[in-house]
Amino acid sequence: MQTDLDRVPHRPSALQRAVPVLGVPVALLLGAWIAVGRGLVGAAGDLVPVHTLALALPLTGLLLAASVLLARDARAHVPSGASLRSSLTLSAAWAVLLGFGAVLPDRVDGAGASVLTRATDPVHLGLSAGFANTLGILSCVLATAAVVLAATDLRRTRRIQRGEPLDEDEVLDRLGL
Repeated sequence: MQTDLDRVPHRPSALQRAVPVLGVPVALLLGAWIAVGRGLVGAAGDLVPVHTLALALPLTGLLLAASVLLARDARAHVPSGASLRSSLTLSAAWAVLLGFGAVLPDRVDGAGASVLTRATDPVHLGLSAGFANTLGILSCVLATAAVVLAATDLRRTRRIQRGEPLDEDEVLDRLGL
């Protein structure tokens, strides 16, 4: 007899098995990277509190939410693993956040600085700020998309566990349409 706790069989890739396991630690590390990562090269300055409150905390919250949902969904499968689309989206968010932390400018001793300007030349501050704007927007979009996709996948898994039929969109997705 099946129960709501029965596991759903599927064949996860290495990425689909790794992302749910790495989700929470990577989210916390990337949050710290956005908040104070520039300090590793002496580029953390006056804007650390602003970056922490306005960027690092919300982005970390989104990544943590996506990671928890992804891990719940992964545990419901045999063998354990998340969906490919959620795993790829969360991995893309991690990559963009890593780049975002590298170009996020700060003010050190009255001058602009970022990891990029410390590694190359201070003349690239404008370039760094421009990339930070673009990567910041992309990081918010990808982190939000990861939460939505992970929640959708978990909901779909729960419906399968309850034995409910596929809806029209899921049938079309399986047919590749």
